[in-house]
This record gives sequence, C-alpha cells and structure tokens, in this order.
Amino acid sequence: MMVPVRRLRRRFISFLMYITRDQKTLFGISFLLGMLLAVIFQSFHSTDDFNIAKYSYDFAYEKWLYSRGLYSVNTDPDKNRYKDKNEIDVEAAVNPMTEAGFLYSQVPVVCIVFPDQLSAALTVKNTWGQHCNYLRFYSAKVENSSIPVRKIPSKSSFGLLCSALLDLEKEELNYSWVLFFTEDTFVLPENFRYFAAALNSTGEHYLGHAIRFWNVVYNWGDAGYALSRGAVSALLNRFSTQELCEAGGKYWKNGDWYLGKHLHDLGIFPVDTRDEQGKGRFNGFSFKKLLFPGGVSLFERYWKDSLYLSPDGPQCCSNHAISFHGILSSSKIYQLEYMFYHLRPFYSGGIYGNSPAPPPIKAPYLSWEEKMKEEELQKMFNSLLTTPEGMHEVLASSMHDALS
Repeated sequence: MMVPVRRLRRRFISFLMYITRDQKTLFGISFLLGMLLAVIFQSFHSTDDFNIAKYSYDFAYEKWLYSRGLYSVNTDPDKNRYKDKNEIDVEAAVNPMTEAGFLYSQVPVVCIVFPDQLSAALTVKNTWGQHCNYLRFYSAKVENSSIPVRKIPSKSSFGLLCSALLDLEKEELNYSWVLFFTEDTFVLPENFRYFAAALNSTGEHYLGHAIRFWNVVYNWGDAGYALSRGAVSALLNRFSTQELCEAGGKYWKNGDWYLGKHLHDLGIFPVDTRDEQGKGRFNGFSFKKLLFPGGVSLFERYWKDSLYLSPDGPQCCSNHAISFHGILSSSKIYQLEYMFYHLRPFYSGGIYGNSPAPPPIKAPYLSWEEKMKEEELQKMFNSLLTTPEGMHEVLASSMHDALS
C-alpha cells in the first residue's frame, strides 16, 4: 500500500516534535547517534591513517650516552630513573648513580607555569614541579611572595609568556630548556630530559604537539611545549622589551598560536615528537579521555588539526610520555605524584623485577616493543662486525676436518 509523501512528512514532523518534548528520548537518540558516528570513524581510520611511524628505533639517547663514555645498565626497578622525593633536601634526594640523577645535572630544565589560582600553583610546587631544576610561576591575575608567584600585568597570554622569558634571562640561570605548562597538567620532567638529551640545546628547537590553525603550525598549549635555549635567545632578540612583548599578541587565549607564528617567522618549526610507535609524548588530554577508546570526541579539533596523530585508547600514549592535560583536581595531581614517584611495587628490594628464574634464551618476558628494540640493536651491532656472523663455526668445522 502506497503512503502519500505528504502524510509521511507529517508523521516525521510529529515524531521530531515528540522527541524534542521528551528529554530522555532525545538524549538516548543523541547518544546512539554519537556512538554510531564514533564507530564509523574508527572503522574508516586504520592505523595507517594516523601516520604511525614504522618501528625504527634510532638509538639517539644511547649514542649520546656513548659519546660521553657511558651506557645504560640494569638496576633495581625501585630506583628506576625517577628522583626519590622522600628526602627533605631536594638535591640530596637525587641519586647521581641513576639515569634520573645524571640527566638532572646534564639536561637542566626550567618549568614555567601560568596559574590562575594560588592553590593550583601550590599543588604544582608540591608535586611534579619539584622534579624541575628550576620552577617559576607567572600570572596576570594573582601574586604571592611565599610560593612565589610573580604578577606581570599583561593584555595577552603571549605578552605574559614573552615577559616571563625576559624576566628569566635576568636571573642568568644555567638551563638548557624551558618547559611551559598549564596549572591543570601533570608533567614528568624526567621523561622530557630522556627525550631531549640527544638534542643540542644551543640549537633552535621547539617541541610539543604540533597543530594547525589559521594557516599557522604551532605547538598546542594544552599539551605543553618546550623551547631550547637557542630558540629562547632567537625569540628574545626580536622581543627584547616588555613593550615589544605586549605588541606581539592581541588575543588573550592565543598565546601558543602567537608563539608559533613568531617562531615560524624566525624559521623555527614544530616537529614530530611521537615515539617510534607513533604514540604521543605531549598529550593535550587527561588519562581518562585518552586511554578509553572513543573518549576523545569525534568533534574535537584534535582529529582535524593535529599534524601528527596518535589514536585514542591503549595505543594513545608513549611509555615515556611527558605530559597529560586536564587533571582538574589537586587531589588527582597528588595521587599521580605518589604513584609515579613514591609507590614501590617491589617490597623486598628485588633484582630486576624479583624474578628468580633465569631468563630463557629468547627472553619471552620482554614486551613486544622491547623485543623489537633488541632486534634492532642486534642488527646495528651485526653491521659493525668485521667477522661474518657464524664464521667461528665454519673455522671450528674446518679445524676438525684437518685434524681428522
């Protein structure tokens, strides 16, 4: 039986009017449509669409160590490479025999945070901020002499950022990198040092999560970003006064964009900072959003504007991630500080994971990433051998034949 088009139209309009009156029905339909769109998006975006790098570990950090006559060795996992902050004296808590202690002295970093609330500044100071060589707070809204937070009146976020760098230069600190983060970001400075150690900080480097907006490629402020000392010098050669800093930005919330624009004019550009698996180091979302597949909305600009994408879900984040943005409560930041820096899973001290059995020849206890890294390392060593692999077996067989 044919139904007139006019009647179908009336029924459809009546249905729309019904669901807009019933909020629960409207919410349910909207939720189902959102889930459907997310599934379609995930189905049409394979790992190739995320431009994930093929595994090719470059050993930049190991080569940097070797150039100094050093190399990494296994140690008790409870020491790991993070500084132990149980000591009252911060410097005394740095074990110089660990990688964390070594990198703390070799790759000094200044962490700059722009807080809107004094309570947030105090939280950063008591948690991850302790792991920076130097920690500085600048704000256009609040001021405090005990934390301390220095107030710099500014009409734009770029003006505040630029003026903060001018103020930093007056201190004549011995630093290699300046890291910029928001007050609601949790940061692992140790992982940044590990990543940046092989880079020459006197060069002009601009690290973060690259994103495009208004035809400018810049590092996203939510994920945090870092400038090498060389990049800072180049920027301040152009913005040598606070007046010039203020003239360099117009809108308050676009400080990261203006910074990228000015660095672009100086020939300094963002680069791909993902690890060899294509996983993000600088992350502009929280653990809750990134680790749950579909947690980052399909409509977030992250998917459209990011130059170097990482999928959400288990493949989102590097094992050596540097930052996670959107930690909205002080209690969460204190929890993360405890879990990363104080929680000790190996209660008896342990030797390489409390594993008493000797490892099999093929070392199946390694993760697939560690296995691939081991294979790449073996390939590199084999290429350096002057004697072909297996030659000793050939020689032994020939010697046996000769004696027979």
